[in-house]
Amino acid sequence: MKKIYITGTDTEVGKTYFSGLLCRHLVQSGKKVCYIKPVQTGYPADDDAKTVQEMSGADCRVLYTAEPPVAPYIAFEQFPFEETVETINSVSGYDWLIVEGAGGIMVPLDDDYMNYHLAKECGLSCIVVVPSRLGCVNHALLNKHFLEAEGINFEGFAVNNHYVTTKFDNFNISMLNDLTAHSVRYVFSKDFEYIND
Repeated sequence: MKKIYITGTDTEVGKTYFSGLLCRHLVQSGKKVCYIKPVQTGYPADDDAKTVQEMSGADCRVLYTAEPPVAPYIAFEQFPFEETVETINSVSGYDWLIVEGAGGIMVPLDDDYMNYHLAKECGLSCIVVVPSRLGCVNHALLNKHFLEAEGINFEGFAVNNHYVTTKFDNFNISMLNDLTAHSVRYVFSKDFEYIND
């Protein structure tokens, strides 16, 4: 089973939309897909699992929820980390497991754990969603460097072209590819514009 963790260079960069597109692509390719959102805040107004399920038809679930739309470390005094790891590691019978984090890779879940601990403990390879805008190359490279320093497999970038506002933003993809041995695996806006899987 291919196990992927979806993170982003920031919050609100298109992680859930990308997750939906990826799950839909995989389901349409005949793959059996499980999507998990370990923690969802702002629930039930925000329900990423429902969004991904409606986009893709994949099996989708949220593990833990909080009503206030705040960071996990504010919503949970002690995040149920071990239980989350156990649930993710118990998933079987699928071709792909897609886990979407809340915010970026360094977002704290509580005083003891951050998102990257979850990816690391569960042996998930990371795809980093990058909004194509000024400053994104720096943020993308920092994410890649951090993941590799932590021994987490870096699967590649998914560049979100929804944020392109000038002709100069189009250079971000080629720059990232030049600096990272062609690590841009996906380009998307309303739909996939490029897939290299």
